[in-house]
Amino acid sequence: MANSQARALELVDGDDFKENHQERERLRTVTAFFIFGTLLYANFILVITAAQDILAGTLIQTSMVLVASTVPNFLTVLLAPYFMQKIPYSARITLACLLEISGFLLLAFVKQVHWKLIGVGIISIGFGVGETTVLALSSFYHEVTTTAFSAGTGVGLVIAPLYYTAMTTWFCVSPNATILIMAAMLFLMFVCYYAMDKKHLESPSPLADEHTGVQYTVLETNDKGCNNSNKDDESKTGNGSLSTREKFLVICQMLPNLLPIFIAWFSEYLIIQAVLTTLAFPNAPFKPRDHYEYYIFVLMGGEAVGRSYLVALSYIKAEWAVKAKFPYLWFLSMIQVIHLLFFILAAWYRFLPSVWIVLLLSFTCGVAIGVFYANATTFFRDRFDDRHKEFAMGYIIVAIAGGVLAAALLGLSTEPLLREHCTMLVNNTDFCFTRSKSVDRFTSSCLLTHN
Repeated sequence: MANSQARALELVDGDDFKENHQERERLRTVTAFFIFGTLLYANFILVITAAQDILAGTLIQTSMVLVASTVPNFLTVLLAPYFMQKIPYSARITLACLLEISGFLLLAFVKQVHWKLIGVGIISIGFGVGETTVLALSSFYHEVTTTAFSAGTGVGLVIAPLYYTAMTTWFCVSPNATILIMAAMLFLMFVCYYAMDKKHLESPSPLADEHTGVQYTVLETNDKGCNNSNKDDESKTGNGSLSTREKFLVICQMLPNLLPIFIAWFSEYLIIQAVLTTLAFPNAPFKPRDHYEYYIFVLMGGEAVGRSYLVALSYIKAEWAVKAKFPYLWFLSMIQVIHLLFFILAAWYRFLPSVWIVLLLSFTCGVAIGVFYANATTFFRDRFDDRHKEFAMGYIIVAIAGGVLAAALLGLSTEPLLREHCTMLVNNTDFCFTRSKSVDRFTSSCLLTHN
């Protein structure tokens, strides 16, 4: 009796040790997902923030940068879910890092605008590979990794414009040097991947680890039907790739809720790349070129707040995060549409007296899209079982990329139309465009005078 009690205590102590060890690994993994989100979005948004400097000295539509950063990304996320499952995650992370670093080097060292746009395209492919990979990877872990990634993307969204605005506007570092410094941070993705807990990748589902360490006794039986049933179960729960038919069925289930995602991101990026670029104010305390940097900084700051609210609530009290979920995606998308319509009217009729109103509405626009993103990822995660979740989480990005691409294409005609209409209404046309007229702005300090 005493021996059996001692044995039971040993088992309990062993289980406690294992749970504590898994908790440390879980924290390490959550941190890795947070950093993945931060790095991926910081570098993607850095390109968007630098758009006016990339095109400095030209009248090329700002949306050309968005087209260059969206078309490759859209094609990547559209096709990646169909074959990425066959590629090891280590190779996918490496590919994403190398592509983004190569694109930034090209962007920083070439002078011709068309080569800069090619560099933007290479960065876009790396971003698509990276985000699709990390979202698919999150399906093997607890839901907190998804919210951590979402929170990380929010931090990346605010770090990039803050960093770029501070370096190029406050500290007068040249844009190309600013970009190179940020690109070097991508090497942290390698560190995070190799530091995170990867036991889950060996399991057919995230739930498998709950029974790790439990010993089972095989019962001998002559019932062949029982053996066949076990084989059938193994085939159903295995971690093999989904068939084409299964993927098609998952997409059909997702489609009604992919449309509001498309509309929301279409509205946000049309605002950023085609409407706000034509709104500058003579009474503002900064130059027309700096308007765009502050707009992006404030909008992305609001988006960071929105994306992080669920993970923040979960650390305060888990029940609050569950109750704070808002699955009505259509309602959230309409908020973005309202922002878009207001900004278009403001750019066309020029009725706003101050830049501060635009900055305030840019912040609310960012909060709305951030809340939308946090709820969209948890919405789809909760709707699919473990076998289909990996594909579904990766396919969310298709709707986002599609909305951004549509905004980029429409922005090619929207921005020139608003800019030309502005020139007929104001005396100083410098305030119809938030861009420097000097082609040297990308490689020089703001201490030098640029018109």
